[in-house]
Amino acid sequence: MSKVNHLYSEKKVTKIHQKRLFTNRWYRLDNAATIFSLMKSERSTNIFRVSCTLKERVNLADLQISLNRIMERFPYFNVTLKTGFFWSYFEENRNTPTIHAETKFPAQFMPVHKTGTFPFRVKAYYNRIAVEFHHCLTDGLGGITFLRALIADYLFLRGVRTNDWGDVFRFDQAPHPEEYDDSYKSNYGKELPNPQVNGPGYKAPFTKVETGVFHIVSAIMSVKQLLQIARAKKVSITELLTSIYIEALQETLFNIPIEKRKKYIKPIRIAVPVNLRNPFPSKTMRNFSFMVNPGINPQLGKHSFEEIVNIVHHTLRKDTSKRDLKQFISRNVRGEYYPYVRFIPLFIKRLFGKIIFEKMGEKQNSGKLSNIGRVIMPEAFANEIENFDFVLAPSSTIANGCAIVSFKDKFIINFSRTVEEPDVEKFFFRRLVKLGIKIKIQTN
Repeated sequence: MSKVNHLYSEKKVTKIHQKRLFTNRWYRLDNAATIFSLMKSERSTNIFRVSCTLKERVNLADLQISLNRIMERFPYFNVTLKTGFFWSYFEENRNTPTIHAETKFPAQFMPVHKTGTFPFRVKAYYNRIAVEFHHCLTDGLGGITFLRALIADYLFLRGVRTNDWGDVFRFDQAPHPEEYDDSYKSNYGKELPNPQVNGPGYKAPFTKVETGVFHIVSAIMSVKQLLQIARAKKVSITELLTSIYIEALQETLFNIPIEKRKKYIKPIRIAVPVNLRNPFPSKTMRNFSFMVNPGINPQLGKHSFEEIVNIVHHTLRKDTSKRDLKQFISRNVRGEYYPYVRFIPLFIKRLFGKIIFEKMGEKQNSGKLSNIGRVIMPEAFANEIENFDFVLAPSSTIANGCAIVSFKDKFIINFSRTVEEPDVEKFFFRRLVKLGIKIKIQTN
C-alpha cells in the first residue's frame, strides 16, 4: 500500500481531504511501475496509447479546459517522477498539463525522468483526442478510464447533456482513497512459492526499423460477426485472436529454410495481460495487471489451428485462476522486500533494470496481445463518437504487438511493429477473412 493510503483511510474524500492525500506531496511507485521506472529507451518506450475519434473537429481551447478540470478528479496522475537514493517515487506536479500536437508515429519516447514532466500527454488532431501514458503511471484500465472522463467532460463543455453519466468519472467527484492503492502489495502472499520461469521464446528474424519508426496496421470489423465465430469454436474472442497470432508466428518460423530453422526454433508464446481487478477486488487507478503466456512448442512439430485454439483456451483458463495469479503477484512483489535489493542504490538498480524486465517478460515471449475490452459511454456522448483506439508500447525485443478495443459494434485491432516485414499481421488478417470476417484495413 502506498504512503498516501497509510495516511488516509476515510470512505469519502472532500477537497480538503484530497489535499491530505498529498500531505507529503509524494507516494511510492506500485510494483510494476518500479520496474518500468528503471527503463530508459527510445526503442522500448513503455508508452501505450488510447484515443477517441469524434464526429466533429476538436476545439483545442475547450479540450484544455476539460483537461484542467479532470485533473482534479485524477490527483494520482498529477505527478512527476522523482529520483531518490534507493527508489524512484512520485511527487505532486505543480505544472499544468497541456495539449500536444500529433506526431507522425505514436508512443514516442517520453522524458519521464526529467523533473516536471507528466508521465502522460494529451494529443489532438482534427477530430481525434489521444492520451499516451508511460506504464510507470497506470495500465490500460486506468488509461481508458481517464480518456472516458476527458471525452465526457469535453462533450459536456461543448453542450452535450445527459442525466446519466454511468460509471464515467466527473471532475467534481472526490477520488476514492483506494484509487491510490498499490494492489500488488495488498494481495502479496508471503508464504507462496515462486512459479517456474519460462525460458526464451521464439523471435522472428525480421529487420528492425530505425529508432522512432512505429508501423501501425488497423482493422475494423463487426463485434457480432467475430463473436459468432468465437462462440462456434467455444472460446472467447481473446482466445481466438491469440490463437491466430500464434499460428501467424508459427508460419514465419516454418517459412525459414530448414537448414537455418534450428537456430530460431523456440517456444512461441504470447504475452496476454489480465486485469487483476476482477479476481482481486480493487478500485486502484494505478497498475494492476499481469501477463499470462499461452503458447506452443514448435519443436514438437507444426501445430494445426485447432490444436493451437485448444491449447490457448485451456492455458488461459488455468493461468488466470486466482491461485495462479496470486503466486505470480507474490513472486514479483517479493523482490522489493529482499534486504539486498532494498538497499542497493538506484543508479545500480537501473543497470540491472533492463535485464530484469527482459528476463521476466520480453525475452520469454514472441508477441503481445492486449484486449482492453468494450468501451461504454453514456448514450448522449456515444452519439458524438465514431470509435476508440488502443496501441501498445513499441518494443526493441518483441517485434509485433496486437491491441484490441471495441465500441458499439465496431471491433478495432491495431497491429503495431518495429520491424520492416508485415508478415505476421498479413497472415493474421487473412486468417480472419478465411473465417468469414469482413475487415476494413487502414495504416499509418
